[in-house]
Amino acid sequence: MPPAFTVRDLHPAFGSEVSGLDLDAGLNASTVEALRALFDERGLLAIRQADLPLAVQRELAFGLIGMQAPDPDAMADRQKMPFYVSNKEPDGGAPFGRLLYHSDGMWLKEPFELLSLYAVEVAPPVAPTCFVSTVNAWNTLPEELRARVEGLHVEQGHDATYARGGDDGEVLVATFEKEETTITPIGHRHPRTGRTMLFASQMMTKRVVELDPAASEALLEELFAHLYAPENTLEFTWREGDLVLWDNLALQHARPNVTVEGPARTLRKVFAPLPVITAETHRPKQRTRAAS
Repeated sequence: MPPAFTVRDLHPAFGSEVSGLDLDAGLNASTVEALRALFDERGLLAIRQADLPLAVQRELAFGLIGMQAPDPDAMADRQKMPFYVSNKEPDGGAPFGRLLYHSDGMWLKEPFELLSLYAVEVAPPVAPTCFVSTVNAWNTLPEELRARVEGLHVEQGHDATYARGGDDGEVLVATFEKEETTITPIGHRHPRTGRTMLFASQMMTKRVVELDPAASEALLEELFAHLYAPENTLEFTWREGDLVLWDNLALQHARPNVTVEGPARTLRKVFAPLPVITAETHRPKQRTRAAS
């Protein structure tokens, strides 16, 4: 039986828009299986203007990585409640500023595999979310540059934005009471798909472990120039009711500047699997560089 949806590619290398899903009728096993295969191949799925309860967003997010969504009654309070990336909601995450490219939790020993955002309230002109594929970046890496990074490792931390944010004063910087880091290969193997990723980002990669500081930053700049080249990026412009689910390891995301005084931009966020975050120090203090 053919899948109960149609697909339109958003970028030649990654990202697909899915239409024709009857979310009100629920998702049967064959549809979830077909969506999972598409997700593993394309890394990002977008569903336009759906009326989507939190429970359905969770079901989709976990189903795309072959997991059962947790029972809300068994979840911690802060994981049970909706979490918003918002410039209007009280305690909304990243309420202002420009975000450099990153994958959430790159500094965790086991970063969560999937992120999803659902547009609860957006008003034009709304800041888009921009994506690049770390898998495509590795696959298209020039041979000479690939030979230089083979076997090298990078240190991932909470926020290296301060070193690379430019001088416009708009970049959001997150600071934590306790810094946590982890070491990963530059050519990092995806734990689920087995594909190799160019696993370094503007926002969270602090240094190349084997190189001195100047050589490290020079090599990272070469990698970033390739990874974030305009032809490798996908820009998603939000409308209310849009849902985007993406592979948090195979893709990185960023956004232009958002202001508290600007148009509403409230996106409901779901992780899969749930991040293991227990310390209050994991809740950052946020400022733009202009406030430093």
